[in-house]
Amino acid sequence: MLVLVAVVLFICCLLPAFLRWRKQQRILKEKLLSRLSKRSERLLYSLEMVSDRYLTVETKVFFFEYLLDVVGQLTNANYQSSFVLKKAYLDHTLSDLKSKQHILSKGRVGNQEQLDQIHGALQCILREVRNIPENYGASRAIIRHHIALARYAHALAYRDLLVKQAGMDMDNNKKGQALEKYRIALSIMEKNASVTQSKREMTRLKNKIQDVENVLFAKKEKPESELK
Repeated sequence: MLVLVAVVLFICCLLPAFLRWRKQQRILKEKLLSRLSKRSERLLYSLEMVSDRYLTVETKVFFFEYLLDVVGQLTNANYQSSFVLKKAYLDHTLSDLKSKQHILSKGRVGNQEQLDQIHGALQCILREVRNIPENYGASRAIIRHHIALARYAHALAYRDLLVKQAGMDMDNNKKGQALEKYRIALSIMEKNASVTQSKREMTRLKNKIQDVENVLFAKKEKPESELK
């Protein structure tokens, strides 16, 4: 009898602590799910901001599949949010990206404000891809691949702005400034030479540099020939 009483008293003493622990765990889980939902919402917003010129369809498919997996996790945990309600939209977008009818968006950065927006979105994407948990199923090699593509997109956006500015310099007869911008753009692409798409961009930039150099050197040589 005394043993039973002791057990009951022991349980009564532990019960409040156990209930507090359960409540703390529930609150912690809610916070983690809320954080995951908000991060996924930001990732989706960033993906929508970046055109297909900067993020390949392959990379977007990877991220939309990941976001749908997150929706599944939140749904299984009975967590409701505005992001969870976007499942139908995510399904539709993923289906469109995978279809042959998908129309590529080739919008380019045209000014500093747009560059800042794209870079901000890409920073978010880079941050989230690094945080993808191992239990998602993507290998580290795949993660590194998409990190490299996101970094390349970051560089390509800057390259586009420099080329745009260089073109304006050429129109204003500021060929020296244009040449400098083309050279900076080329150096940026060369730092991302491991990405296949960079080869084409480097070739184009080298051709532009050659064209400007030909004009500049022709101008310098002309006065010398006139003196002779």
